[in-house]
Amino acid sequence: MGTDTPVPPSGESEMVSYTPAPASENLGGAVPKAITIGEVGEDASFFDKVSAKIARTYANDICKYFCIMIWTLVIIMFASFALWGTSQPGEYDWTVSSHRYSKDQDAVSSAFDVVDALVEAGETESRTTKSFIHSIFYIYEHSETSTTTTIATASHIKTMCEIEANLATLDGKSPYTDYCAVIPDTSGKCSNMTLSYPLLYYGANHDWSCPLLEQSDVDIKTNDMISQLGTDAGMLFYGFFFDKDVEGTGYPVKTRSMVQLGSPLEGYTSETDKMTEQYALYEKLFTEWEEPMFDYVDVAHSPTKSAFNQKHTKSGIEVRYWGFDIQQLEFKRVVNLDMMFSMASLLFVYIWIWVHTGSFFLASIGMLQIVASLPIGNAIYKGVFQIPYFDTLHTLVIFLVLGVGADDVFVLVDGWKQTAELVPRDEANQSEAEYLAKRMTIAYSRTAQAVFNTSFTTAMAFVATAISPIMPISTFGIYAALCIVINYIMVITFTPTAVLVWETRVSKWRGCPCPCNAKKEEVGEDNGNGRGGIVEKFFDALYIPAMTGSKAVAIASILACVAWGFVAASMALKLTPPTEQEKWFSDEHMFTGLLEDNSNLFLGGVDDQYTKMNFVYGITGIDRDLNPSGDKYNKYIPSDNRGTVVFDADFDITNSDTQADILTACTTIQDYACDAKACGGTGSTLARPLGVTCFLDEFDAWLASTYSEARDGLSSANFITRLKEFRADTKPSSDPIAGSWEQIIGVVDGHIKYVNIPTVSTLPTLRPLDEKKEVRDVVDDLLKALDVGRATTGTVTTDAGIAWTWMVTEQGLVDGLFTGFAICFPVAFVVLIVATKNVIVSFYAIASIMMIVSSVMGVVQSIGYDLGVAESIAGIIVIGFSVDYVVHLAHMYMEGLDDGKVTSKDRFIYACTHMGSTVVAGAITTGGSGSFMAFCQLTFFFKMALLIVLTIVFSLLYALFFFMPMLLLFGPDTTMGNIVKIEKFSDGNFKERGPSMAKVESA
Repeated sequence: MGTDTPVPPSGESEMVSYTPAPASENLGGAVPKAITIGEVGEDASFFDKVSAKIARTYANDICKYFCIMIWTLVIIMFASFALWGTSQPGEYDWTVSSHRYSKDQDAVSSAFDVVDALVEAGETESRTTKSFIHSIFYIYEHSETSTTTTIATASHIKTMCEIEANLATLDGKSPYTDYCAVIPDTSGKCSNMTLSYPLLYYGANHDWSCPLLEQSDVDIKTNDMISQLGTDAGMLFYGFFFDKDVEGTGYPVKTRSMVQLGSPLEGYTSETDKMTEQYALYEKLFTEWEEPMFDYVDVAHSPTKSAFNQKHTKSGIEVRYWGFDIQQLEFKRVVNLDMMFSMASLLFVYIWIWVHTGSFFLASIGMLQIVASLPIGNAIYKGVFQIPYFDTLHTLVIFLVLGVGADDVFVLVDGWKQTAELVPRDEANQSEAEYLAKRMTIAYSRTAQAVFNTSFTTAMAFVATAISPIMPISTFGIYAALCIVINYIMVITFTPTAVLVWETRVSKWRGCPCPCNAKKEEVGEDNGNGRGGIVEKFFDALYIPAMTGSKAVAIASILACVAWGFVAASMALKLTPPTEQEKWFSDEHMFTGLLEDNSNLFLGGVDDQYTKMNFVYGITGIDRDLNPSGDKYNKYIPSDNRGTVVFDADFDITNSDTQADILTACTTIQDYACDAKACGGTGSTLARPLGVTCFLDEFDAWLASTYSEARDGLSSANFITRLKEFRADTKPSSDPIAGSWEQIIGVVDGHIKYVNIPTVSTLPTLRPLDEKKEVRDVVDDLLKALDVGRATTGTVTTDAGIAWTWMVTEQGLVDGLFTGFAICFPVAFVVLIVATKNVIVSFYAIASIMMIVSSVMGVVQSIGYDLGVAESIAGIIVIGFSVDYVVHLAHMYMEGLDDGKVTSKDRFIYACTHMGSTVVAGAITTGGSGSFMAFCQLTFFFKMALLIVLTIVFSLLYALFFFMPMLLLFGPDTTMGNIVKIEKFSDGNFKERGPSMAKVESA
């Protein structure tokens, strides 16, 4: 053919042409000699030599190796299912257990657990404590939002009573009487629902028959309660029930109730004893409660929609309810419903692989290896890495692997099809096995390198999440990376045998039951290898002519991408941590916004709506590896074996100076200023009015009234005796019914090891990160003020439940995003350098990736999202996905030089022709599989769908309209920018050239 242009794809008119190779003097050596396609010389790369060896091995006995591979895969896959299964969620899964706040919380909790009980073992009465965690809030308002009249009518109160009666009168396998808070020493009699709004009218001992009251009686009671709001006592109690507008309107338009269940349940020693088991029991109660409740308001769950996505109305009243147990129950149910869409994703990818490859057989093989990677990855994850944790987040991997795995298959199959036109069959001197081996050497070498580059980068993006201190995200990254690697291994071991079986058997199959025994027809005839598809026509008839025909088009394309990149980057820089609580459900869901309304719409709240803090003297830390079970702490099972408290050996409560320090601390904490927004702003305090429980103040009063003694007149021995007696015989004034000094005066093995100043703060529960950080800064200043430097007093250890620990988790999500960027961008650049061996191409590619990430995060910011859980995880994944297409195209652009395409234009055309359709097919697969999550009810999945689709769209746009035009206009030509010296054409060949994808012949 001399310097003729390569033959266009069969069946298509010539739409593009290559520029002949320049004269030898331009390259500093001779013109390339004719070469034999698929041959591998002594100077071939590692990939090329391995490719040739594997190709010859497979081609010599196709069915043997295919059967070995498929049976091995199937056996390993089914064996791996032995380790398949999700783990039981735990309270501390998302806690950063290595952080100081978590250690402080665990030290305090451990101290509480080891105190000497005030009753003998086995005598603890169940459910005597009203639990905030195991409770239910009801918010009542008019079903017609335009209604502004009073909600306190006789008919409405009757409806509210009937709503709450569905729980109070629940009978069956899990009756309410087995869960209600009980009055101590009454043999299990349920205590009154003191925070029930309808019972304010019916009376605390009402039998829940809910008769219609007289409206005049209702009005008298309502007006009386509103009039008492002007007093501190009235506001403290009735403020819970009335909306903030009541003082202006004179009547309520909204109201609420709260029912607190009892804890611990029968058979458990405390609310934290075997928490997972107790949580499951509480969920049983609410599972049974749903049936009568939903019947009453005429709603029901459907296969695709939760009942909580509907309005719950009755007789003009809309009721919304929330409780931690209800939310957990709903979360599990919605996740199960949402996972149905993974089946739709599987079907979509299956069909698309079939359409793109033109083979049901190859589509089935591709889906088999994609699906198999999940249980095999799980087996390695659990068996080799010894990670037992596997939760809802990990199921997201299926959507990611579908796109990545299909893309891997496309690279090999498309490369194989292209070799049908590039490798001529010499029937006289060449056996079928030799011919197939040469073709497979080319396709395999390209796939092994190209897919390695993308798989390594994507896997490293997930590894970046694996260094997160947040365990679920860390383990998600490990599992996802394993699945990506397994897909790569299968595409270079199993898939080549399947392609050979398809080429030689299945595509010639005419009904024989076994493809491997089917009659073979001539190999080399058309098996659907032409470029007649829509995507190919787009490149051949539109994209390539437009870009190569006029520099103005390419320049405009680059400028538009750069301009948008800067705009998107400016928006992305405005992303901040969430300014409100993470929304896990859609806007239509009952739970969305309910907690905010519960905190913001009403005049006051009960103490349980505010963060409880403990200020403890006598504790120095936690020993994670010292546990009653004898087992060491396992970060992958964080709810078990969290360690044992380490007490301060110098702490001495009998020391008068220590006692004075503690009394001063009580006063300081009660009066300490907190100008943070969450505390109420300027002029507010950290503690609520009467929010500090000071045991020494109450001990002094008891000592004077009981023994007519003063504390300073007691000897150390008498002080300890009196304090233990006080601990056993009295209750705190803040909770005279169910309260106890047991965990406030910490007696351990007969010795007072610590003392606690429990405080109800002004920080409402479930506040966003920025508000909690302000309050924590105030607490840190307070701790400094309480540290008097006295050895017998020691320092103060504080905890506030999940307030501080979840704050660390939220901050960790944001920090993890930027740490991931710091890892992924350098890794991506190194991969690009290795893949292309060219600095210029790598620079263009990394610039593309940076603008892709900026574009995705910029759009996220523009639609009002914050750096929440989904956004932080997706931000890392974006890098892994965004590198795929530019790496594929960059690799093919550089391979064009090996095949004699010297100018940037020729290499541009070469890359688009040989990799363009593969890249688009991969984009459709990944974007399509991810898009099905948009139909999910959990906003986490919806956000992930949006972020994945945005990533794919921008990755494709920047690959085609920035990266490729940059290569077209600015090169590199020949070997410019190469970091590895490529030998000139002195021997008619490139030293770095691998198996050729196109013929290179002498002039």
